[in-house]
Amino acid sequence: MPSLKIAIRQVSAIVLHSTLIGVTCSQAIYAEDNWKLSLKNAYIDRDFDNSAVKDQGSWSQGVSLFYTSDYQKTPFDQLEIGLDASAQYAVRLSSDKHVSDSILPFDTQSKSQANDFQKYGGTLKFKYQDNVLRAGELWLDTPLTSVDGSRQLLSSYMGINFNSKVNDQLGIEVGHISRVSARNDEDFEKFSYTKNGIKNESDGLNYLDVRYKFNDALKAEYYFGNLSDLFNLHYVGLDHTFKFSGEWALNSKLKYFNAQDTGKAVSIDTQNIGVLETVKYKNHSLAVGYQQIMGDAYPLLDGFLPETYFINWNVTGFAKEEEKSYHVVYAYNFKDQIPGLNTIAKYSYGDEIKMADGRKNKETELDLILSYNLQQPMFKGVGVQYMFVDYNVDHGNDFQENRAFLTYTKKF
Repeated sequence: MPSLKIAIRQVSAIVLHSTLIGVTCSQAIYAEDNWKLSLKNAYIDRDFDNSAVKDQGSWSQGVSLFYTSDYQKTPFDQLEIGLDASAQYAVRLSSDKHVSDSILPFDTQSKSQANDFQKYGGTLKFKYQDNVLRAGELWLDTPLTSVDGSRQLLSSYMGINFNSKVNDQLGIEVGHISRVSARNDEDFEKFSYTKNGIKNESDGLNYLDVRYKFNDALKAEYYFGNLSDLFNLHYVGLDHTFKFSGEWALNSKLKYFNAQDTGKAVSIDTQNIGVLETVKYKNHSLAVGYQQIMGDAYPLLDGFLPETYFINWNVTGFAKEEEKSYHVVYAYNFKDQIPGLNTIAKYSYGDEIKMADGRKNKETELDLILSYNLQQPMFKGVGVQYMFVDYNVDHGNDFQENRAFLTYTKKF
């Protein structure tokens, strides 16, 4: 998988996804190494202040193996072929809390967490010059399909896509995705969206993703996704970096989402606009962001699929009806003092939330993250991550959450 593509995309996504668990995202499986072994020991506990609400979480051990084949020549000029594969397995080490925690599969009939679960898939790939066609299991980084590594096993998708590097500035990706295997599901299921307690399914996602690099400082992206029978999504993003003299730099991101229903199964009419300004100086990063939901709550798909493209995405989403949210992120890399140690603090405030009964609501979330990758040669590939979350809401359930991960990655 290519390294930290989602994490690089925005500081707030770094906080809650790739950096947190030490797992790379999107196409990072397609690395130069043919084999990648990943071990993850994950402890997650969400403690609600309301005693009437059951606490969530589990302790589990995961082991995953990813294989990436080299491309092999075919009888056809410049056409090459390859095959990738993945196998993931996790076992629960804690007792059954008899509540869904979005980490392990949960049986709604028996109200029990699975003792273990597994995922596996394969990808057939063809390459012609700078064009690649993949069919089978896909690891995607788009507004509707990202790889979620924030819990235990990774989510993935089933379908076919085509990537073309037109030139050094323009890249185009198109695809049809028929199924998704969520982070707490063994199987590949149809995309679905639940609104007002009614689950609506889609026969698949057709999408176009265009990325253009104007120069080293300015990049743009346009994405269109059609979830059949559900909604269409348009996304436009701009990313600009201005480097001052010395070691100062200012990164600016502007993002706009527009989701409209297709007039069939469900009513959806929402927009999301956000801006994020990040100042970087040496080992310091300070970011300030604003995000506004206009219209309905943003349609988050079933399966806990994260919207890491958002300006403000964290544990509780901050994408509710008419919500305006503000957040600040401070990160420090201790590479000059303790190589391998990184810390992040993020505070989010959201208000003007429109509730179903007409009341207004507001929420806050504080996230503190510490990650350390051991530098000693004999411990190469070992990482430790810890995250603390404090969430408070005027009308709803407050909670505190602790996440601890011990990871090991070996490429060979």
